[in-house]
Amino acid sequence: MRESDSTPNDLQRALLGYDPTPLETALIEWTKERWPMAARAMVYNKSEAEEMVSGVSGVRGDESRLVMEVGARVAIAERELLCRAIAAVLPEWLEETYGLTPKAGD
Repeated sequence: MRESDSTPNDLQRALLGYDPTPLETALIEWTKERWPMAARAMVYNKSEAEEMVSGVSGVRGDESRLVMEVGARVAIAERELLCRAIAAVLPEWLEETYGLTPKAGD
């Protein structure tokens, strides 16, 4: 049981603390709500992942290559989810923060 105050001091807050911006919070919330989208994408990114790791040298066996491909699938799915999150969240944030309204495409 801790007897001292657990509130971080100024140095601890500077080193360990971080207050996300409203944009970061909106992006994180959007991606949390749509995480299944990324999970499904991991299934469909097989060929891109295979291509990504095909040129890697020094891989000793199929199991190692498979581990690399799974990691590549995760990275690709996260990239796609983040791109979708930015496209969904950024226009509203720009409008609310700076009064900028995105133009419709031609």
